[in-house]
Amino acid sequence: MAVITPTSRHIEFAPFIEQSIFTVAEIHAAETIVDAVFRDVGETPLFLDYLSIAIAVWAPNNGHVCANLRNIHERVLEDNGSEEELESQNAIDWPNVDVWLEHLNSSILVGRPSSNHDVDLKRPLVLNGSSLYLTRQWIDEGDVAERLRTRLLRQKSPLPEGAQSWIDAVFSQDTSGLQKDAVRRALTHNTSALLGGPGTGKTFTIAGMLHAFFSEHNLKTMAETRPLRVALAAPTAKAAKQIANSIEDSLKNSAFPNTFSNELTRISTEASTIHRLLGWSRGNRGRFKHNRQNVLPFDVVIIDEVSMVSLPLAARLLEALAPETKLVLVGDPEQLKSVEAGAVLPEISKLDPVRGFPITTLTRNVRQAANGKTNPIGDLAEMIRQIRDESTTSIDAVVSFLRQNHDEIVWIEPSSATGNDFAPTKIQKHIAPYLDGYKKALEFAKLGDGKGALGELAKVRVLCGHRIGLFGVREWNNSVADLIGVGRARGSIGQPLLNTRNNMKTGLVNGDTGIVIKDGKSARAVFSVVAHVSDADGGTDGNSFTLQMFEPTALEDVETSFAMTVHKAQGSQFGTTIFVVPPVGSRLLVREMFYTAITRAMQKLVIIGSEAAIREAINRRIARESCLAERIQQG
Repeated sequence: MAVITPTSRHIEFAPFIEQSIFTVAEIHAAETIVDAVFRDVGETPLFLDYLSIAIAVWAPNNGHVCANLRNIHERVLEDNGSEEELESQNAIDWPNVDVWLEHLNSSILVGRPSSNHDVDLKRPLVLNGSSLYLTRQWIDEGDVAERLRTRLLRQKSPLPEGAQSWIDAVFSQDTSGLQKDAVRRALTHNTSALLGGPGTGKTFTIAGMLHAFFSEHNLKTMAETRPLRVALAAPTAKAAKQIANSIEDSLKNSAFPNTFSNELTRISTEASTIHRLLGWSRGNRGRFKHNRQNVLPFDVVIIDEVSMVSLPLAARLLEALAPETKLVLVGDPEQLKSVEAGAVLPEISKLDPVRGFPITTLTRNVRQAANGKTNPIGDLAEMIRQIRDESTTSIDAVVSFLRQNHDEIVWIEPSSATGNDFAPTKIQKHIAPYLDGYKKALEFAKLGDGKGALGELAKVRVLCGHRIGLFGVREWNNSVADLIGVGRARGSIGQPLLNTRNNMKTGLVNGDTGIVIKDGKSARAVFSVVAHVSDADGGTDGNSFTLQMFEPTALEDVETSFAMTVHKAQGSQFGTTIFVVPPVGSRLLVREMFYTAITRAMQKLVIIGSEAAIREAINRRIARESCLAERIQQG
């Protein structure tokens, strides 16, 4: 795909374009908006006006809600720079911040609102202290802040009679009491948040909440005439499928009460994406069937994997909830943030518990517990979660832990920091023992057993930060295919496939995983897809998962997935995870990337990377500019 190089009639933009800071999107928006606004008033703009619009557009394009002008230079370097680019980007002559802010305070481009909604929609920018927003981002953040604050701090209701017995029936093994606290908060508050790392029991707690909600509803007279209406959703189809499977696993626990097992099973099989829950339609991006005029018809809405939820999507979700609808937000704030603008869950995790915000953070790893001891994978994840600064001692402790001989963790270390001598073709003998899932999936695929092949495929995955290069998905896909004995051509038997875009024709959604199997004399791609049940209005009131076959070469937007990016793996879990750490100097070397990758592993974690790269990853964090937590608490 050809890359369009931006151009500008303003010579001052040249260094920003040369260092790839601004793209066509930022330059075009700056010149179009500034020229239009100043043309209307008959004044001549300064370059600071163009730069302000460009920076305000750059921010959400790079995941930020706003741009803090007091640290914009450092933020641009972090987001756009590599080690080789830092020196040249440092040479850019940025404006003096105080001069810049003084100019914006009197600029006709900037609105100065007195509240979340008191904003001049004719002004493209909003300045809040030193934080510069596009007006749309300011409104979305204000809407989310106001609705969350109202919901989180709404007067709590008394704990229902008998609630403690419902809670004790599910959480008899909860020695910390945190899971019980989470359920009590969900019962007594309009909105609550459940945070915690992988394996800390978030899904089991959700199942316990559902049991408590149904127990409470069963006490009310309305239970005889109308069932409790519950929606369970996640940002992606893969995450929705994972939460559904996890809840069903919770119900299989011999200690879990079966009083409402049918209801909980139905809810888990009806889990959907947030977009489908809101009534997303193709060609109408950002607008949904359910909104503030047509709210969702549910008594309880539970959203999992909130770390992947962007600010705009959170705004659309919150406005589509009736005031009396209970909301439970679940996720891990330490994971990678949403691809789009915002960091909603990390901002929620910053809220001051002293003010009574109903937030519960689970800390004990229960999934990987064995004989009273946690799996080293869980220990490693917790060590990284506990790093609150750039402490060299903490990083040394992580590296020392990795060098211990854990059965569950394997560290394959290249001989150089760049790792150029460590191409996948050169380490086949090192990774071959951990690819059994792919090998068994191929055996089932040759037999035409789609269910068996998909089951084995879920047991292993190679995760990469990059898409191309020695450390990228493309290189590792080819090498693993060669090692397993699967052809590279589309439609080869045993080839795992990842669907990358929602397709209403096939029913496949972004994140669906399939595999090519032998079907008689031909090859067929089999996927586990959502089978939707239509309601009277033409929407969906339920779904379940079923196997569906397709002609491999006819599928659009699918890619081979022996290896996949860490971003695309969010919401998934694999028995064995092989993580290819990006090289030193990569802007993808951040703690959230490392943490998200290792926490996809359930039984075996294989890390391929240099000590220098691992240290750099743990030492750097993704910084998303946002004032959401501040605006929630200041309201």
